[in-house]
Amino acid sequence: MKRTPLALLIVIVLGVALSASLPAHALTPYTTWAMGPGGRLFLTQDAYIPIAEVDLPVSAAEDMFLGRDGALYLADTGNGRILKLRNLEVVGELGKGALKSPTGVTVDEDGVVYVADAGNDTIVILEPDGRVRRTFGRPAEPLFGKRRQFLPRKLAADARKNLYIVSEGSVDGLALMNTEGNFIGYFAANTAEMSLKMILQRLFLTREQLEQFVKTEAASPSNVAMDRRGLVYTITAGTSRERSLRKFTINGRNLFHNVYGSTTFRDVQVSDDGLLLAVDANGQIYEYDLNGTLLFKFGASDRGEQRLGTLSNPTAIERIADDLYVLDKDKNAIVVYRVTDFAKRVHDGVRLYIEGLYTEAQPHFEEVLTYNGLFIMAYQAIADAHYKRGDYPQALTTYRYAEDRNGYSQAFWELRNAALQRHLANAMIGAISLWVAAGAFNRLQRRHHWLEPLRRQLCMLRRIKLVDDFVFLFRFIKQPADSFYYIKANLRGSLAFAFILYAWVVVVRILSLYLTSFIFSPYANPAEIRAEVEAAYVVIALVLWNAANYLVSTISDGEGRLCDVVIGTAYSLFPYALLALPIALISNALTLNEVFLYEFATGLVWFWVGLMLFLMVKEIHNYTLSETVRNILITLFTMTMFLLTGYILYVLFDQLFEFISAIVQEVGLRG
Repeated sequence: MKRTPLALLIVIVLGVALSASLPAHALTPYTTWAMGPGGRLFLTQDAYIPIAEVDLPVSAAEDMFLGRDGALYLADTGNGRILKLRNLEVVGELGKGALKSPTGVTVDEDGVVYVADAGNDTIVILEPDGRVRRTFGRPAEPLFGKRRQFLPRKLAADARKNLYIVSEGSVDGLALMNTEGNFIGYFAANTAEMSLKMILQRLFLTREQLEQFVKTEAASPSNVAMDRRGLVYTITAGTSRERSLRKFTINGRNLFHNVYGSTTFRDVQVSDDGLLLAVDANGQIYEYDLNGTLLFKFGASDRGEQRLGTLSNPTAIERIADDLYVLDKDKNAIVVYRVTDFAKRVHDGVRLYIEGLYTEAQPHFEEVLTYNGLFIMAYQAIADAHYKRGDYPQALTTYRYAEDRNGYSQAFWELRNAALQRHLANAMIGAISLWVAAGAFNRLQRRHHWLEPLRRQLCMLRRIKLVDDFVFLFRFIKQPADSFYYIKANLRGSLAFAFILYAWVVVVRILSLYLTSFIFSPYANPAEIRAEVEAAYVVIALVLWNAANYLVSTISDGEGRLCDVVIGTAYSLFPYALLALPIALISNALTLNEVFLYEFATGLVWFWVGLMLFLMVKEIHNYTLSETVRNILITLFTMTMFLLTGYILYVLFDQLFEFISAIVQEVGLRG
């Protein structure tokens, strides 16, 4: 009997040790994701673990705010009051009898409480002891708008005691008012989004129909927060994921663009230590730095399991020290999450990084990479640290890992500038020497005719058809109209060389993707390039163009044969085949400061190709100018119809395949 307690103790110790060795997500009802390469989310260690779910004497609470005094203020919507909590225990009640359905609450540095009362559509200002200081409703100023409703739902206060109010349905942004109830103006308005459907409706519907069916007003913000510097953050539910979270300067300029977010955000919170939180209706919690970089995404919806850490209907989120407090409207409770050691390391680095202390932040992020080598934020911070120290080669490499083209361009500019300072004089001397040598050689060549035997050999090679077709390319560039006549008359060009040109174009397309500088490449990593897919895109485009143009020309009095179209199109692509690779190689010597040169050269090549195709259609089919334009437009439309038909057939056959597979499986199971 005496051995039993010892054996039990050993079992307990072994159990604790085993649980400590398990990954953190085994203890949580959700997985945690972090932003990685390519803008994709990757599984990572847990950033927060749930530690408690505290029931509260509230009904359908809608908002929560952490005051400067460390107290939590809850908008107890169902009971028409504001609760004051300390250590998750009720220590006070404010506004009872003066409020009907409070949905938003904020507190200034003096402890004055500002409440958005949705039940009365008013703003109520309460003294720290709960007495009503002032109540006001819809602004009377004409600037507010004669037909605009005032439906306050959420609010935030700045250091000057100005209120930024979310009015439900307000397309003009936040209503900015002072504590006297005077309307100052609108702030942080969203911009209207035009979809393809709206564009087509505007093209084909009458004005009366547009007034009845089409409204392109901007989405209304659904919540607001403010940081210690006075910058305003808004969330807009129902809009696109990349536009749902925004950060505005004091003059109303949005600083967040294409920030990974959610279409169902409910609340946003900014802490003093450089971290941003948001929670959505699905129970997902998002954590960012103040630059909008996603650090972690985690959480799960409660589907009846009632597991600790799941959320049913979250409405507000706050950070208190290392803990997150999430208010759940349906549970009438606050769910508490505690930060893990891994997330602490990330936060320590982020706080230093946001303050501009890149060198000091580097060791923290290097430690983070030992836990998760795909944590893209860590590479960004380390690259900035290298750049700040002047270690530009290392910064260049790390910016590549961070997929930061701006930083890569700046580091490369520094390296290029240093190389030019060291070698420019020698390069100039070499270039001048080559120019002098070339001039001297040309003079001697005209006197002694050293290259004449070589020229005769080249002339003999032109008897080979493919060689002659290649030489014809350079005449084609100089005189395209006459050259198309030779193609049409079977005097020059061939189908064999046309297919060689098409293969050349495909190879050039793939090689240019690999050789283009990281700054200008559409791919952050060459491993992401799928050569077979890129080749298929080019081949499909060429096949569609040739087939569609020939079919359209046969019913619109075109004189060109199919082989004429195929050969003419191939020769028209010669500018791209000739210049795309040199442009890709030259891009490796450019920075974003010279982006105009790269874009101009690329645009010039495509303009040249387009002009050649235009002349090809005109000369091969013997069209007038207007007939050529009409033929090209109908050709492009026909190509679109081919693609649409192919997609429809793909969907139909895919469904047919799934149907047959289901039947075969059913027969196999029953057999």
